[in-house]
Amino acid sequence: MSRPRLRRRWFVAFIAAAVAVAAVVTVSGLRADVQQTTVARAGSGSEVAVGPLVAFYGDSYTKGSAASAPAARWSSLVAQAEGWTEYNAGYPGLGFVRKRDQVGDVAADVIAQHPEVLIVALGINDNFEWTGNEEAIREAILPEFQRLRDGLPGTRIVVVEPWWFTAERPDSLEQIIGWVHDAADTIDADYISGASHWLDEDPAAWISADGLHPSDAGYAHIAQRMLEELDALSPALPGR
Repeated sequence: MSRPRLRRRWFVAFIAAAVAVAAVVTVSGLRADVQQTTVARAGSGSEVAVGPLVAFYGDSYTKGSAASAPAARWSSLVAQAEGWTEYNAGYPGLGFVRKRDQVGDVAADVIAQHPEVLIVALGINDNFEWTGNEEAIREAILPEFQRLRDGLPGTRIVVVEPWWFTAERPDSLEQIIGWVHDAADTIDADYISGASHWLDEDPAAWISADGLHPSDAGYAHIAQRMLEELDALSPALPGR
């Protein structure tokens, strides 16, 4: 049986265990946190950190807002399933324009980690700042991606289509998705399409009580879909 199929078979059981066993430590003055993926060392009772460092750069969906624990967010579930060490740079409300004056230089923080892989999932929040900011949003995307590429020339960058959470979609969403896709192509990043539809099939199960963020089940669904998309990338990501 191939590794991707085996991982998917055991993933549901893994999700239940991950929340209980994952260890989260805060670094950089609460600017971001690192999820240390661990495995038991053969023949001993100790655990050691393993796997390549992978950075996740995004918004509240990446941070895991409304999840029951950090280990239940999609990025941590993916990191655990892949055997990666996670650097989580998710900031609630962040977009390419939105809240940029409130969170500091996130790109610099990510670049300073020198991750082997960087997964970027931004854009949903710019829909909430659309009116009057259309050109500012368009003009902010490529420079942000180009800065990441220039600062991380040896890093595999994966850009995820901006999230959405309902079947009703504002006109701004397709514009932002198109700009993000074009910018990803320009810097020769991998691009994962379709993510804006991942939650609209069953919002009652996958969206939390706040009506905006995923529930634990929603984050698990995102993680499962993300693993399937990562399986399809060629060449394979480090550690796969």
